[in-house]
Amino acid sequence: MAGAQETQLYCLADPTYYDTPGRLRDRAGRYRLGLGAPPAGWRRERRGLWTALRPDGARLPEQGWKIHVSTVPEEAEETLLAVARVCTARRTTFKFLRSDEALRVANGKYMGRGSSGKFVTVYPGSEQEFLAVAAELAEVLAGRLGPYVLTDLRIGTAPVYVRYGAFVELWCQDEDGRPVPALRDPSGELVPDRRDPVFQLPAWVEPPEELRPHLAAREAAGGDLPYRIVEVLQFSNAGGIYLAEHRTTGERVVLREARPHAGLDAAGDDAVTRLRREQWALERLAGLDCVPRLHEVRTVWEHTFLVQEHIEGVQLFAEAIRRYPLVHQNCTAGQRAEYAHWVAGVVAGLEKALGALHERGVRFGDLHPANVIVRPDGSVVLVDFEYAEELTGRSVPIAGAGALQPPPGLDGADADRHMLWATWLMLLMPVMELAERDPGKLPALERRARQWFGLGPEEGPVRPGAVAPVAPVEPVGERRVRELLAGPTLDAARNELVAGIHAGATPDRPDRLFPGDPAGFADGGTGVAHGAAGVLYALHRAGAPCPDEYADWLIAAMRRRGPRPGAGGLFDGPLGVAAVLARVGRGDEAAELAAQARQARPAPTVALHGGRAGAALARLRLADALGSRRELADALADARALDAVLRGRTVPGLGAPTAAGLLYGLAGIALVQLRLYQRTGEDWLLASGREALGRAVAQCVRVPDGSVQVLDRGRRLAYLDRGSSGIALVAREYQALGGSGSEGLEGSEGFDGSEGFDGSEGFDGSEGFGGFGEFGGFGEFLADVRRVCAPGFVREPGLFRGRAGLLLALDRLGGPAARDAVREQVRKLQWHLVARPEGLLVPGMRLRRFSADLHTGAAGVLLALRAVEQGLEGGELLDALTLGPRGAGRRGGLS
Repeated sequence: MAGAQETQLYCLADPTYYDTPGRLRDRAGRYRLGLGAPPAGWRRERRGLWTALRPDGARLPEQGWKIHVSTVPEEAEETLLAVARVCTARRTTFKFLRSDEALRVANGKYMGRGSSGKFVTVYPGSEQEFLAVAAELAEVLAGRLGPYVLTDLRIGTAPVYVRYGAFVELWCQDEDGRPVPALRDPSGELVPDRRDPVFQLPAWVEPPEELRPHLAAREAAGGDLPYRIVEVLQFSNAGGIYLAEHRTTGERVVLREARPHAGLDAAGDDAVTRLRREQWALERLAGLDCVPRLHEVRTVWEHTFLVQEHIEGVQLFAEAIRRYPLVHQNCTAGQRAEYAHWVAGVVAGLEKALGALHERGVRFGDLHPANVIVRPDGSVVLVDFEYAEELTGRSVPIAGAGALQPPPGLDGADADRHMLWATWLMLLMPVMELAERDPGKLPALERRARQWFGLGPEEGPVRPGAVAPVAPVEPVGERRVRELLAGPTLDAARNELVAGIHAGATPDRPDRLFPGDPAGFADGGTGVAHGAAGVLYALHRAGAPCPDEYADWLIAAMRRRGPRPGAGGLFDGPLGVAAVLARVGRGDEAAELAAQARQARPAPTVALHGGRAGAALARLRLADALGSRRELADALADARALDAVLRGRTVPGLGAPTAAGLLYGLAGIALVQLRLYQRTGEDWLLASGREALGRAVAQCVRVPDGSVQVLDRGRRLAYLDRGSSGIALVAREYQALGGSGSEGLEGSEGFDGSEGFDGSEGFDGSEGFGGFGEFGGFGEFLADVRRVCAPGFVREPGLFRGRAGLLLALDRLGGPAARDAVREQVRKLQWHLVARPEGLLVPGMRLRRFSADLHTGAAGVLLALRAVEQGLEGGELLDALTLGPRGAGRRGGLS
């Protein structure tokens, strides 16, 4: 899935769905060079935010020295025309960002630092041409401004930079099995084209002699800070935030780095502009105990650093996550009251802090839980004053994310007070993004918060501009969703989900068929997790209408993409797509993709999602659907490799398993080996599966509320993808085998449960396990996992990392009252689902936009509701989650 910063980029082009930045609505601001007829003898190509100009007949090498030119919006069009004159005169291929808005996006605060600053890219046809063009551009652009391109070597003092890299689209796999841009080394092997934010050369490349002076200038540039970096707290395109120590005194400080002309925000301000605002605010507010003390501001090399007091404490957002009681299944009224009391104390402290700022004539402008530090004594400190301004000023934009943003017309003190109210509500209901998807959710969120935490209408901060207490009337959309999920059957809810999926389909687009997580664009919108294949599978499994054009689109998209460097696993890559096509009756095309995957490099990881376990299970699905003995043989070969790794033997190109869960770890291996054992009867497969399952259990801990969860790098995980619920579903099947399957699961040789627990500090009461014997057997383990499958609060609705998956696990692991508990979890999906005229829509990962995909969106929720109604047994449910055959349920529906 996309990270938080990358997700922001995919919110720019469409207010409803995640979409590629290339569909930005910027036509009115396009540069003239990209419009009209191209120059005589040249061809124009458009791809995403970029426009390329290539001379007729030009043939680029695969790789070589390329040139990047950076700029600032004020100079962009003039800089572009200057570069174009040089390149057209020399008939050198180049590309450029198509508009000022595209430039602001590419150089924005949340853009990756590896691509930051690149406005024009020039592709010389030879090293001699490269040196000539670079020298001419450095002369022509002398004196112009632009951010430093961190991946490159600067030529002189102009905004001209160079690096050795790929010219054409080549792909290979990185160490995690993901496809990445590639270079060809001298042996002909494809290796990753590294784009880390530091200049580096491939090991076999010797820089031309003409670059030596620039390399020397780079080594000699800059200076040094009298501080030693202890920890990187945050990286962004704007610069870094670092915990540091003074080299002489040892005093701890925080360094806030600002890159000139980089990290542009929505107003077009760069990082240095915002840092200077922060300097102004800290100087104005000096002496207040709710504000860090300013030490100094200094420039080192081209970057400006603000040095401020390090506040001992924890970020309010992190502290709220640690304390939040509703994630526990049996949360008591006392625990809710205790949390509400803590929130009230924090908000009172924030109200006092804002009052102190306002008395000094300063508006904070960016209050949210990530910009507050809670000291050990409970007092609060405001940090990040980049959007501070005079209380009566109007020149600096008010920040605030999403639903925390003040409404139009509020400024100064009232804007801060609105963000205080929104912060209070976010601490009680940390799903405020839902109000962006549907404004009707906001009063519902406040009503629910007051109900859950026993708060009267007069409690909590005042919301500026609010004319009355929260209205008791339920919004129409909320009522519609509630009624759909509360009926005797879920047919109507499923129909509305299907309608929403069809409404979002775009068969005219080549890059995606259904909207999903931003990660779906990486594979052309085709994959099972985030692309068309997963949606087709869910529609087919649910018995919903699935037009032939959907399968046609998927087949055409896979053929357009052609062979890729890796076969992938079940949820990404061609094998998973092939398994879906076989399931929906497109066997010939499935066999075609399977043959392509057979020629690709095997996945270097073991995971079910994108690794060797997933490849084995996909091949087993294909063997069953197509009657292919070869696919079964290939699946068994994958299983032998997995078994060898489990037993500590080296398998070339395959890493050892580290995670525990179903999609990304050991439980997925256990499932694959079990399915192949059931298919072939070979006992070594069952032994291998037992080993994997025992190790997965050994990575679980019992937490203070009595539930059992995976402990992974300090995080406790319960979801299907990486957590204990996925492990429990697999364990349930081994339990069903009885004596033939449970022997040896009481402990795994050489695995005592302690490995990987370095991040467990702070989890008081957590205990690691060596195997099922620690629980008294399967039954106790399953019962303890069941405790975490019906929490009062879940942030996201999705199948593999949200409420939909947990309710499925609860359905299979539940005790006598399981059906009532499952019904309650189904009803709670109403908090997330949004009713639109076209149907029900499902917010995806991070809740910033809607998604239809299997992993995070509507297809996954559809599959879950169908599985609940079918009453699938354990093995059938796991098969439903992993593209297996569709079987009839053995239990009744929800009624």
